[in-house]
Amino acid sequence: MIERDGVRYDEQADVLYIHRRSGPAVTEEVIPGVSVDLDEESGEVLGIEIVNASRVLAPLLEGLRRQGPK
Repeated sequence: MIERDGVRYDEQADVLYIHRRSGPAVTEEVIPGVSVDLDEESGEVLGIEIVNASRVLAPLLEGLRRQGPK
């Protein structure tokens, strides 16, 4: 598991989660494999989850791996 500045990547599951803040959320899948957590009241984005992230975000994930855990 790699975690850095609100970004968490689980290499085994190949799931990337970008966290903005916590709160009561509703999750919506916006496209297959990409879900967005929205604040129940305001609709503000709380977080984004990307499944099979290595295929879509390979350059970003490589940068996170090089930086290592925080």
